[in-house]
Amino acid sequence: MDVAALAQTILSARAGASQTDVQVSMLKKAMDTESAAMTTLVDSLPLATSGNLGRNVNTYA
Repeated sequence: MDVAALAQTILSARAGASQTDVQVSMLKKAMDTESAAMTTLVDSLPLATSGNLGRNVNTYA
């Protein structure tokens, strides 16, 4: 394998790794945004203070 082909292979691998890092970072940001939106939504729900129904919110998924 010549040096130019080896260099091209390394550069291609680095570009792929960088793209993957960007995709993971964007996914984390999207998940954090969704988490903040859901927290706001759940916090805005009125709490039931009497009766048997509606006293618990199941946030278990």
